[in-house]
Amino acid sequence: MNDTGLPPNLFNSEAIDDCLQKLTKPKYPLPLVLPCANVEPKLHRACGNPGTMACSSCKLVSYCSKDCQATHWHRHKKDCKNSLRSTNWRPSWTVERRLPSFMVGGPVEAEWSALSMGISLWGNTPAMDVINLPNNENDATKDFSLAFIASGDLRHVVRTVNCLPSNYSGNLKILLNDHNVPIVCRNIVVLLILGTTPDKTMAVDIALHFWYSVFMPVEYCITISAIIALLLERAKNQGFGSLAIPLGQNSSLTCTITKPMCIYFVHYLSTSFSVQEIQAQHDKVRNAPSRGDYRDKMYAALRPSHRVAFQHFRRFGLILPCGAPNAHFNAPNLSFFSPEGEWLETDYADPLEGWDVGDVVNVGKAHGAHAEDIYGCLYFFLSEQLRGVADRLQTTSTSFFVQMLDACDLGRKIRDGSLAADGIPSSIRFDRIEVSNIIDADYVGLNNVLTSWSPLLCDNCTAAIVGYFMNWFMIQGDGRVSGAGGTVNAKLMSSLLDKVKQGGEWNHMNLSDMETKLYILADVVDTVYDNSKPFSEFLKKQGINDILKKTGLTLRRKHTIVSPRLQVPLKAKPNALPQFSDDDSWYYHTLLTSYTWAERFVEFSRR
Repeated sequence: MNDTGLPPNLFNSEAIDDCLQKLTKPKYPLPLVLPCANVEPKLHRACGNPGTMACSSCKLVSYCSKDCQATHWHRHKKDCKNSLRSTNWRPSWTVERRLPSFMVGGPVEAEWSALSMGISLWGNTPAMDVINLPNNENDATKDFSLAFIASGDLRHVVRTVNCLPSNYSGNLKILLNDHNVPIVCRNIVVLLILGTTPDKTMAVDIALHFWYSVFMPVEYCITISAIIALLLERAKNQGFGSLAIPLGQNSSLTCTITKPMCIYFVHYLSTSFSVQEIQAQHDKVRNAPSRGDYRDKMYAALRPSHRVAFQHFRRFGLILPCGAPNAHFNAPNLSFFSPEGEWLETDYADPLEGWDVGDVVNVGKAHGAHAEDIYGCLYFFLSEQLRGVADRLQTTSTSFFVQMLDACDLGRKIRDGSLAADGIPSSIRFDRIEVSNIIDADYVGLNNVLTSWSPLLCDNCTAAIVGYFMNWFMIQGDGRVSGAGGTVNAKLMSSLLDKVKQGGEWNHMNLSDMETKLYILADVVDTVYDNSKPFSEFLKKQGINDILKKTGLTLRRKHTIVSPRLQVPLKAKPNALPQFSDDDSWYYHTLLTSYTWAERFVEFSRR
């Protein structure tokens, strides 16, 4: 290693050319529509026809013909007859006649805490369109400057860009910042894949699996390695200062490659970890024995085929249709692991929580998938989303500026002109500043964020600082039902039970099944709890009035960008409760995902 942290001879152009020459497309075609599931991995054989006939029992896979279904049954029956799909399946604590570990705690709680301390690489709230053009400027020619100052992954950027109308002709300036090295590095790589890979269909698939899958085809790793090597070569040649990289004809990425980032980028190129080692590290966290009862509680809430789909994703970490070939996904995606080979995320992270599951299912169905194959639906949904961004990079002038700073330090550096050389002058003003949940009191805090960033907000009525409070109920006890007192808890649980009992299944449950159902409902009872008054009280305790007076901002009572709570209308009153159009909507948003339902979204604008 030299003083940059990079190994010598990394940028040998002949070696890079050799890699590119060896680059080939994966062994199997990309699943643009749901494929026939008749796959024989050992024979390297897969039916090339679309899957149009779903397995009538599980609907996890589809076939092109009865012959293909019969041929494949010896493999598919392992999933179709999986014990998780059985009507007799019960959580381990029921079978073993004991209390679940999440009720009794004990020595394993220290391990649980460690398993919950990972980095969020996928996000845990649905992607938002921070412009929301129809409800704000309503001008398809307007230029926008957007700041995502604690960006996490790219889902908000993807959603925002894709929600712009097809006739949008303005220019976009997008500032992406996160203090977390793996997040920043992953975001840079995704943008480079989408903006520099000539074959856009292939670019979308590579970006999708780099972002979401734990293993990839080795051909994808070669492409990514070439992209990273060229990035580092350019950084080295320019003395590791500010880099401006074209993303097609109309777009660009400006970033500064730091030594900590170099360490991670070089790690992505590493071949020092075997598939077996990476799989073991993945399983160590994702399938930790001490969390077995938590997983069983999750499975108990799911429909039978979704249990199998979730189990598959926890085991293999692939975003693919269930019936798609996957044996060629044999190279570790090291962006999910530290340079020491440790899994970076929590044990419970799920990419479904970063998107609206109803939208995911609808797009999946349009491509031939069934709702039971939920991660297959997610594959088709993400393919559409990433294709939209790849196309927009070629048609709309989009300039990305990537930083890796503390959010308040970033605001200060912009204001004092320190980032002018990086393309971010002190004169810049942003139409939207998305602050994620760093306004939570246990992170940066409301006062620090608004004080630092209000001077950088455009001076008009549509400009806004947008964020959400995720952990506020830890301070304001009655922010959730569990802290609102026994009377409130009992009343709301009773109300929720009345709704559940209308389904009829309750009449056939034994006592242990009823107890399990109560554990599940306790996790979603906040959907029927009006937490607006506790939230208002929390804001007062945070000094909201003085902060607004000092910054010249106002807290919007009627939102124009993001709903005040999950699953409420955009312009709903603060006391609105989540709405679900039907049983599927309720199931997708409460049981298939793991939100707290205490999340509160806020918008601040000029007075």
